[in-house]
Amino acid sequence: MLPTLRRLIYEHLIRPFQESHAPVREVSWGAAIGMLIALTPTVGAQMYITAFVWVICRYIVRFRFNLPIAIAMVWISNPVTMLPIYYIFLKTGDWALYAFEGLGEPMTYAQFKVQLAAALDHPGMDWSSKLVVGVQLLFWEFGWPMVVGSLFWAAPLAVLTFPVTAVGLHWYRRKLAKAEGISYEEWNRKHVSRHPVEIEPAAPLGPGSPPAPEK
Repeated sequence: MLPTLRRLIYEHLIRPFQESHAPVREVSWGAAIGMLIALTPTVGAQMYITAFVWVICRYIVRFRFNLPIAIAMVWISNPVTMLPIYYIFLKTGDWALYAFEGLGEPMTYAQFKVQLAAALDHPGMDWSSKLVVGVQLLFWEFGWPMVVGSLFWAAPLAVLTFPVTAVGLHWYRRKLAKAEGISYEEWNRKHVSRHPVEIEPAAPLGPGSPPAPEK
């Protein structure tokens, strides 16, 4: 069990960072955004949300982050970790919304697990149906405590992920540079992908416009 778990963690969460040749800043932003999305109650839709956010950032906001790294971080929320993570969200939301008013009785982990399993374990249900049922359960049955509770974890951990990723990746790449016997700056020039500078096309000259200067 443990060797399998270590292999899965390495393949999904560590190896993508080791094999990435993107700039450290883009990798760090990808890790932070992936962490933010992973720690939200959007089971089954997180990869699609990540891809959608990437498209918006890349082509509308003109902001780059590394999509493969963001998708790798989304793997933090998986079928094995989903139950305990979402229960922590629920308990945090209960505390934030109801603790000081004495409303409702807190749900135990066993009750939470039984309700979620009962909704998703119908025979013959495909993945899209499970996605719809899961979203309905999380937002209508467990409601705002789940959403509010997730924000208490997602926001600070996403902020923390950026510097931790940057420091760790700089350290790892310096180690690779030392193994090659070159400086870190030379290693960056040799291995790190550089994006071409995007130049806006010049507006066509209209009547009466001064001619472009000759080179």
